[in-house]
Amino acid sequence: MSHKFAILILVSIVLASCKPLGDQMERPACATQACTKEFRTVSMKFLDKDGNQVTVDNYKATNMRTGVLLHDNSILVPGVYPPYYNVADDSDLDKLSDNGDDVEVSGTYSLTGETKTAVVKVSGGCNCHVGRVSGPDSLKFN
Repeated sequence: MSHKFAILILVSIVLASCKPLGDQMERPACATQACTKEFRTVSMKFLDKDGNQVTVDNYKATNMRTGVLLHDNSILVPGVYPPYYNVADDSDLDKLSDNGDDVEVSGTYSLTGETKTAVVKVSGGCNCHVGRVSGPDSLKFN
């Protein structure tokens, strides 16, 4: 009788320590990746007709897959001239897919009122850092 009781206790302990299969399946796909601590950005610069870097108004960077606005009027380092505008940075990893999403960037040159738009493919997701997959790094006004 005591052997049956001991086996019953042992089986109860083993079953109580098991996790349901569903809990084991919820591990994030990128949890095992080793990444550096550096913070990376993908930027855009705007040029006038002579090739000089200029500031723009109404700057926007929008993920075309999700419609999420990643950055607006976002200069990478405020107060530094010439300005570089933020397309995406490592804080946006969860808003981008692993293989890359098309991000529409646009800005208006205040002297002429001209607006330029381009599409930059930016990867994120489970990658360690954001990265430019394709697309320009500058836009030139006419």
